[in-house]
Amino acid sequence: MYYADSVSGKVIAWGELPSGWEGNTSVIGTVQSFGRPFTAVVELRRADSGALMFYQTGECFHQIKFGQGERHREKTFDERTMMPEATFRLPENYLDRLALFYSGDRPVKLFAKEPLPGFQEEPEMVEELKRSTARLEELCSIGIVVDLQNVFADAALRTYRLDMEDGVYSLCLGVEITATEYCLRTASDSLYARRVITPVDGMNLGVGMTVATVRKRAGARFGSAKTGGAKAAYIDWEARKVFGLLYAGEPSQEMNGLLRSWISSFRIDGELYPSMKWSAADADPVHLREQNEKFNALAERERDRRMNIVRASMR
Repeated sequence: MYYADSVSGKVIAWGELPSGWEGNTSVIGTVQSFGRPFTAVVELRRADSGALMFYQTGECFHQIKFGQGERHREKTFDERTMMPEATFRLPENYLDRLALFYSGDRPVKLFAKEPLPGFQEEPEMVEELKRSTARLEELCSIGIVVDLQNVFADAALRTYRLDMEDGVYSLCLGVEITATEYCLRTASDSLYARRVITPVDGMNLGVGMTVATVRKRAGARFGSAKTGGAKAAYIDWEARKVFGLLYAGEPSQEMNGLLRSWISSFRIDGELYPSMKWSAADADPVHLREQNEKFNALAERERDRRMNIVRASMR
């Protein structure tokens, strides 16, 4: 079946609907960042148990390694890039923090860790390189070259046991993280001015492109690229896909298998993420900062709503 927004009719994805579950799809217009002008959500509910499964289009972040008159300030909104500032996280770290968000910062216990169904590192790294090259061209200016030094793509699926005051909950979360490490340099040659250079310049990304090629040419572990002589250095990263399953009681392989099966069948519409692209000239940084604050408050309300649905099934 296909999942489409009940108001606009916009198709979000295709996938199976497990027996006994009901689906609801929505597009939330509150802006998280320049990279997420809206959030698409697919939520499934199992009426007989109150269990919830969900997918949402994730978040975008910006890390300042160093800059011209800039310094990184965690959890603040960067009005230049119009993205919230956050230090780059591996998928496992992102999910651990998300689990704590659901527990209200009460300690959580990791129950299981698995690969995210369907994730393939190599093609995702290639796509991230293509997306980032196109996006960073907007930063090019006279006398400046954007040095795209490295890209990253990885994913994880983890199950947590939440000990809450009113009982035990189980939370299975999956995410795909993509990221780009880059710096700004003074162009030493007019041929390089106002352009993006990458570790694989001159290579056909569709022929002979491997993860090893990117890593070898980047010459460093992600996040540790050499920045000598650079004017500024940054990491832009995003939680590109977020999946979840929340239910009452102890972690269950049977329940988690439902999420794995759903993720395996899930196909995101090819126009969904491209439709999030817009011009920086049309964006107001102050408005986006205000929208981001509203987005964070909305995320808390959505978490509480989901917890309350499952909580009601325990009575």
